[in-house]
Amino acid sequence: MDEDTKHDGLAPSGRPEDQVMSEAREALLDAREALLGEREQAVDLREGAAGEREQAADWREKAADERENVADERRDASEQRDASVRQLRATLKQRADQLSQLIAAADARDRAAEIRDRAAEARDAAAALRALEYRRLEAVDQGRTTIDREWAGNDRDQAAADRSDLRDLGRDAREDPTAQK
Repeated sequence: MDEDTKHDGLAPSGRPEDQVMSEAREALLDAREALLGEREQAVDLREGAAGEREQAADWREKAADERENVADERRDASEQRDASVRQLRATLKQRADQLSQLIAAADARDRAAEIRDRAAEARDAAAALRALEYRRLEAVDQGRTTIDREWAGNDRDQAAADRSDLRDLGRDAREDPTAQK
């Protein structure tokens, strides 16, 4: 009980003024209790709102982390694509170099075969001319002609093998552009 509600040891006087005062004191106490209850509810609501704000902040932080992870994954994927492109470019450059070398080798062998054919024809003509004058040199020239023709045939065979390899590389490249030989 409050100090205001204490009696001075006398029995309630029963006066209407005292009774009104007593009721007013009780009403005031009830109002104070109600006000305290409302304040407690307000504190609870504030704490709940603070908790919700904290949860929202946590959610935003989590969403930011997820966005950062997605960005990291995209960057990693981009780096992998770049590495793959660099590897493919290196492979294609290497294959282009191989093709250039094969083409150059085949062309050189064709030129050598053509030169040897011309040499054989020239030797045939020389042999025919010398046969009239120098019968004994004919056999030597004929032997050289045979050798030149044999070498020309070998050069043609090599050129054909190089071209076959070239066709195989081209066929492989169409089937699998990343395959290396």
